Amino acid sequence: MTLLLDTCAFIWLTSAPEFLGAKAAQALGEPSNDRALSLASIWEITLKHHIGKLPLPSPPEVWIEEQLRLQDIEVLPMQRVVLYRSGSLPPIHKDPFDRVIAAEALHRDLRLLSPDEPFAKYGCSVIW
Repeated sequence: MTLLLDTCAFIWLTSAPEFLGAKAAQALGEPSNDRALSLASIWEITLKHHIGKLPLPSPPEVWIEEQLRLQDIEVLPMQRVVLYRSGSLPPIHKDPFDRVIAAEALHRDLRLLSPDEPFAKYGCSVIW
């Protein structure tokens, strides 16, 4: 199974794993599960870092790439169909990054690791 990490799940996995939900931690610990991250999460982390809302130990382009390698996480290529789908989702969640992540999970039929309740309302298969 492929696990799509929400932005906060990626940050917690790499920096504060004690914040991960028990089921999410168990799924991440299963060697047969693949790990994936949306480009939307990279964009979100980078923007939040540059406006001072997310301190990182090194620039995002260094820190993120290092964490992807250390945690064996694949970055999913962005597809136009995902962006179109994110725009057509019901207005349950206004965060554009989360809308893209939800659309990515739905389009690719991935299990989404996130504590955010709106993802399940979109029909995403959420593990936390």
